[in-house]
Amino acid sequence: MKLLVNCKDDFEAQLIEGLLKSAGIPVQRKYRGEGHVLKLYGGLGRDVDIYVPDDRLQEAMQLLEHRDEDWEEQ
Repeated sequence: MKLLVNCKDDFEAQLIEGLLKSAGIPVQRKYRGEGHVLKLYGGLGRDVDIYVPDDRLQEAMQLLEHRDEDWEEQ
């Protein structure tokens, strides 16, 4: 698995995961530092890394680029 992006919180991570999963790209989420502790005790994790399979990294990057372009147009 390769690191695709670091998200500031679970909400952003869920949006990205949904986009990737809808394209059939498997996703793995990992928390950095105290991010996991905040998830356990506060309900909302912080500093979340999103990983995708090595062979799907370029495809995932392109999806995120298109997502950013679409959001900027709105």
